[in-house]
Amino acid sequence: MDSFTSTVSSQVFYLDGYDTSCSILSIPICYWYKNADSNSQNAFMPPEILERSFYKTLQEFPILAGHLKTDANSRMYIKVDKDNLNMPVYTDTCCDLDYSTMEDSGFNINKLPVDLREGYGVPAPSGLIGGEITPAYIRVIRLKDNSGVLVFARIVHCIVDGYAYTKFMNRWAEISRWMHQPQDDEKLPLPARQYIHDRSLPTSFRSSETTALDSAMLESLSTDNIFTKWLSWISPGTRGRLVKAGSRVDYTCCFFHVSSKVLEDIRTSVQSHAPPGTRYSTNDIITAYTTIAVAQAKKKASADWWSKPIPSAIHTIFGSSQGKSAEFEVTIAVNIRPRVSHPDASNYVGNLALGKSVDVPQDLVQVEPTDEALSALALKVHQLAASADEQYYSQMGYLLESKPDNYLRLMYSSFKNENKFGISNHSTFAHYGVDFGAGIPTMVRHAPHAFNDLCYVMPASPITGGYVLELKLAPDAAANLIQDASWMKLVDRYDCY
Repeated sequence: MDSFTSTVSSQVFYLDGYDTSCSILSIPICYWYKNADSNSQNAFMPPEILERSFYKTLQEFPILAGHLKTDANSRMYIKVDKDNLNMPVYTDTCCDLDYSTMEDSGFNINKLPVDLREGYGVPAPSGLIGGEITPAYIRVIRLKDNSGVLVFARIVHCIVDGYAYTKFMNRWAEISRWMHQPQDDEKLPLPARQYIHDRSLPTSFRSSETTALDSAMLESLSTDNIFTKWLSWISPGTRGRLVKAGSRVDYTCCFFHVSSKVLEDIRTSVQSHAPPGTRYSTNDIITAYTTIAVAQAKKKASADWWSKPIPSAIHTIFGSSQGKSAEFEVTIAVNIRPRVSHPDASNYVGNLALGKSVDVPQDLVQVEPTDEALSALALKVHQLAASADEQYYSQMGYLLESKPDNYLRLMYSSFKNENKFGISNHSTFAHYGVDFGAGIPTMVRHAPHAFNDLCYVMPASPITGGYVLELKLAPDAAANLIQDASWMKLVDRYDCY
């Protein structure tokens, strides 16, 4: 830790509209590692190297030791004060479950005797009063008999997006590998990397030419709301506690493995129904197929309100102003870095993931996933992703920053709408490159998030290939999804908990 605290300097990072729009979320991911030589007397992934390499990495990510604050104009910023640092939580502990037990459970973190829930969901201070949001929360958990290690890392989303998160994790792993080298004259130097935290950089991406927002986004941002104005005025810690309390829901996490061959066969078949000049991506097909399955699972769950506990049934009937909507809202996250003409875009480690939404008629999702039906929905997804350009990014950024509570209006609108689904694709991010010196992870999974109706498309292990579709749904919707024969044709194995 001293290597960081003795070198850090005081600085302030004012968050832009995209950062603040993610400020009620965190990115919590579990990296599981199996010890191939558990009989060895040497500690697997030595704790002293893991910890030293973490704090050395922190030197390149000083923002992770900052205080999340709001100024008099309700603008959010992160203050790094060298004399009063808000250090990440870092612990290294042992547990009495071995790797095989966790593997047999489907890597169900709820089986662990170690409480990780502080790292889940909405960022909020621990305790009922006082305290601050901790930007980063790291738990290293050593499994019984030296059989493996879990590295759990949660970073507040307003600091990094998924792309930047993997940049941090891979740099930590790279430094750890470097520290494993023998300490002699032949030791190779640590490769230099560039990470840009300057929140003013994205403004240079913005174009003076803008384009119209999606109707769903525009409606959310243009509706005044006294509640969101108040939320933007209070401290981030108090806001986090309130949102966290209001977002507690029953959930089931499901992890569906889909082979690359199955997806490519479906994509090829659906492609024959595409308009001339349009080529569907794998992501178009995943989004279309998953949206149809989730929309139907949610509709059946809503229809079965009579079988729910009384509080859940009341929420289903009365809790959503759009619960009977004739449309289903689909939101996708688009990494904007490859789409902007700036040489430093790939080195920027703030939020450059653009959310795009489209309202899909129910008759496009309440259907069998035939090639024709998939093509009709995949086309909408394809067009939605293609329209995420510099002009759209610029207009969205200007509007997010035009009023201090606009980012909260998006959240409020999402809470009201039961007919929604969000999907974020991490399959091109280097999660399986996070090798701390003992080999790549055997499994990488998100921990449970704060909100339901989310899907993360993750890369599967390079050993098996394919994709893992991580879905967090209400328990009844998840149960309906597993019973959907059309959906299960896509899947070759799954875990739910």
